[in-house]
Amino acid sequence: MRQHRVSIGLTVVLASWCLLAFSCANFTRDAYRTLTLGQQSYDATLSAMGDLYREGKVTETQKDKAIELGRAYKLAHNGAVEALTVYEEQGGSDNKDAYLKAAEAASKALANLLAYCRGILEGGS
Repeated sequence: MRQHRVSIGLTVVLASWCLLAFSCANFTRDAYRTLTLGQQSYDATLSAMGDLYREGKVTETQKDKAIELGRAYKLAHNGAVEALTVYEEQGGSDNKDAYLKAAEAASKALANLLAYCRGILEGGS
């Protein structure tokens, strides 16, 4: 079940970021929705890892690495939110590009977290 949640989360987030890159209408709305999906995937993944840790199926080292990757995602996510706020307030192609770059960084950070946790769920490290 946990593995399934992580796999679905990764698929949804990556698909959403791809759609965002090609979407022109309602850009800001779609961008906020995409950021929300990323946040939900992050929450579900760390919740599943916490459950596994409490069950003794995740080591202290694995837990610490997941937290480290989660923090990296949160920093990138917050940067994307800030960049989107600037774009929303000021407009402009430079601000839009800055948001897209920040959103890409958040996507990569989330993908790193999900890939790491998926490896643990599949019996790797």
